[in-house]
Amino acid sequence: MSEQLDISRILFTIFDGLETEGMPRADVVRLWTLEMQWFSPKEAERVVDALSEAGWMSQDQEMLNLTSGVELEIPSLGWRPMTRRMLSPPICEVSPTVKPHSTSSEFSQPRVSSRKENEDESIVEKSFSRPQISKSVSESTADSVKQPMPADRAESSIPILIELIATQSGLDNKEVVRRAQRKRRALGPVTLWMALALVAREQGLDMRSVSSAIDKAAK
Repeated sequence: MSEQLDISRILFTIFDGLETEGMPRADVVRLWTLEMQWFSPKEAERVVDALSEAGWMSQDQEMLNLTSGVELEIPSLGWRPMTRRMLSPPICEVSPTVKPHSTSSEFSQPRVSSRKENEDESIVEKSFSRPQISKSVSESTADSVKQPMPADRAESSIPILIELIATQSGLDNKEVVRRAQRKRRALGPVTLWMALALVAREQGLDMRSVSSAIDKAAK
């Protein structure tokens, strides 16, 4: 079970948001080797082949596609895959919750009369009646709802960071954003400006200038 969970996590890094689309094989190898630094280039190639042969994804020329029915799992911060597990993955078995369309299955479950359903609904409503809230509590709750959540002022640094990284690294702006979005898919709940900072570090840029740009925008 833990092996399947690890596979769901590593597949999340390349297919999150792209379940119905393909991912170039070369981009996957580059992501796992250069950006995530999980494998060597040869190991990444072998992992791609092993997962494909086990049925977790399919290859169409140089494009990789996620097998229909495979669930993705967000990896936790600091997680990294075990090379041994990825090179010897278990055979993919489609989740039993994903079933082919069939009209016979729709009539396999017994039907309960509408009268019985109405009686059950009335019992549930009586059993879980809404609690009475005092006026003071409701007013304080309303006041708290009216207060807006504090904004992340560092978000205003995003255009500055994109231009800074593109200028100093030689990448174009679209490539900088694309790499930052990949890191967000791989790391989970990470802001775009933080992902851009990770891209800058990956490119070997002076992080003091990056930090300065973020601090100025947040003030």
